[in-house]
Amino acid sequence: MNLFDVKGKTVLITGASRGIGKSMALGFRDAGAIVYGAGSKPESIHWMEKEGIHGVVLDVRSEGSAFEVIGKIKTKHGKLDTLINNAGIATNTPASGFKEDELQNIVQTNYVGVFRNCQAYYKHHKKEGGNIINVASVLGMVGSKLASVYSGTKGAVITLSKALAIEWCNNGYRVNVICPGLIDTDMTDMIKDKEFIMKQVLAGIPMGRLGKPEDILGAAIYLASDSSAYMTGQCIVLDGGLTAQ
Repeated sequence: MNLFDVKGKTVLITGASRGIGKSMALGFRDAGAIVYGAGSKPESIHWMEKEGIHGVVLDVRSEGSAFEVIGKIKTKHGKLDTLINNAGIATNTPASGFKEDELQNIVQTNYVGVFRNCQAYYKHHKKEGGNIINVASVLGMVGSKLASVYSGTKGAVITLSKALAIEWCNNGYRVNVICPGLIDTDMTDMIKDKEFIMKQVLAGIPMGRLGKPEDILGAAIYLASDSSAYMTGQCIVLDGGLTAQ
């Protein structure tokens, strides 16, 4: 028996158009899963069809969007086995400089959207049970300058996941979290573009490098498979040793 087998499982990944989400979508496809990749705009999912991934438009900030998408997946396949809430945004705005629209956009995307997706999944699968993987960040565990609101939302996702794990356990749900460190995607361009800051960042990572999107896949496969059947309300940290110091 292959405990890490996800072949034939249905998986919905939000924020799958790029970065970590795209890497997970391709990785789960290669592992034999039936993958639905969500992007906020039609043009962001065009590439998925030729890659064997079912592209769906899902703006996590839009109330009801996740309920509709998950309902269609359940109707077609009988069940959504795993929901991966990966969609998120970040800025490097000083705390004193946040405007209301920027604040709301981050909160709605990174926290409210995650809650709505979890809620929609639960409402569709109360009898079947389910498996939720929320992608947070090490910045939800430690503080960092120029990341006040982002850190707050990611910390909220971690504690939300623990609360849902307890509340929905008797309904056959598992809820866990992946906390990546600094990953080499377009979200870290604001760091990579500044050589001096980049040197400081790398000096603070024991492994001496940024993570790659593919570095997150193994943890996601583990959490989506039967290998983690007795695991819920937990957080897997993948940060090159950053928070181990």
